[in-house]
Amino acid sequence: MRANSLRVRLLVGGALWILLALILTGMAILYLFVATVERTVRADLEAGAALLTALIDPLAVGVQLTGQPPDPRYDLPLSGFYWQIGTAEESGGKDVIRSRSLWDSTIPYDPPPKPLGPVHFIGAGPKGQSLSAMALDVKFQVEGGPRAYRIIVAQDRAVLDESIARFGRDMVIALLVLGLALVVAAIAQVSLGLRPLRALRRDVETVRRGDSPALDAGYPAEVQPLVREMNALLASQQRLIEFARRRAADLAHGLKTPLAVLGTVSDQFRALGDGKNADLIDDLASEMGERIDYQLRLSRLRQRGRGQMLDTGLEEVLARIVAVVSRTARGEPLSWQVDCDEGLRLDIDRNDLVELLGILLENAAEWAAREVRILCRREGELARLLISDDSGKLTAADLDALSSVPLRLDQRSRGGNGLGLGIAQEIVALNGGRMDFALSSRNGLQVEIRLPLAA
Repeated sequence: MRANSLRVRLLVGGALWILLALILTGMAILYLFVATVERTVRADLEAGAALLTALIDPLAVGVQLTGQPPDPRYDLPLSGFYWQIGTAEESGGKDVIRSRSLWDSTIPYDPPPKPLGPVHFIGAGPKGQSLSAMALDVKFQVEGGPRAYRIIVAQDRAVLDESIARFGRDMVIALLVLGLALVVAAIAQVSLGLRPLRALRRDVETVRRGDSPALDAGYPAEVQPLVREMNALLASQQRLIEFARRRAADLAHGLKTPLAVLGTVSDQFRALGDGKNADLIDDLASEMGERIDYQLRLSRLRQRGRGQMLDTGLEEVLARIVAVVSRTARGEPLSWQVDCDEGLRLDIDRNDLVELLGILLENAAEWAAREVRILCRREGELARLLISDDSGKLTAADLDALSSVPLRLDQRSRGGNGLGLGIAQEIVALNGGRMDFALSSRNGLQVEIRLPLAA
């Protein structure tokens, strides 16, 4: 897809926003999960400290418990779950009891000056590992005076970190799946959103083919203004074309009357014995008449856009034109050699093709001495037509002169300068083709035409 594609822009923009949203969402979810786990660990530590507080025997000498905590993890050496209790004055000293999981280690603790309530801190475990720990100072009022104890409960942070890492991996996988689903949804949304543009393109192609004079009106509100403007442009162009055709036709027909008057004047000069001026007037009137006919024929040509698609069989039209021209006075004595590939169909209006072949074959018949050759071949997406005669009178200098003045290419025709090949050139150009001229093998004119094949 191209970088300036609207689809690419929408998809890239959507993908970037989806990526940003997923990253921010992942960070927020991970933060909330870590906070929840931390709260859960703190709640567990506080519950463990409360249980140990209830198990302390304040009447016993030293630090003693009335029973052991029921959690078996405290009995498994280096399990990651630890507790220790000491007197507040001798915490970390000899008068300390601890869980079996600590083995012969203690949890170091540097208390703040005046701790109020439980103190959560990061401690060091038996192997130096990081611990989530909580210290709680409690006092019991007994007959001998208050007894103060310091309870420390801890959990190995490796368990916590592993839970967070595992959750993070699972979350990344889930977010990737979600992101993929969102990208697919974005692609579907963009495709649905651009569907009216695809329909608009098909309607424009329909207008170009000439199957419809304007675009349909059933488009979304966002596209409808564009459709209205395009229909207005099409209508305006059609009016301009029709106006130009009418003006050309009116001008051509308007000149017919002055030409008729010139013919009358010529007759008067000839009646007075002034044949020279009469012939001059006749020549001028004849040339003007031919140019008027040329413009009239051009105004009748089918106007078409570059993307307009047509379908006309070449063999049928060619056979018809050859049959007609070969029966004329100039064409009947000639040998007509036709070699045409089967199934050639051209992207050209049938009337234009009839006009084009008629001009070319009439011109060839006018100048051929014995033979006219016609060759039609398929070359890729084009059809190549070669029409050549054997006049034997055309030179390279003549060809250069003819090629330099496109509208006088058939000035070689007998009886006047005619503009038939100029019309042929207009037809070829109008239908997206190309026409070239060369010397035939018998010093005649060879016309080469390339026209696009029908889709």
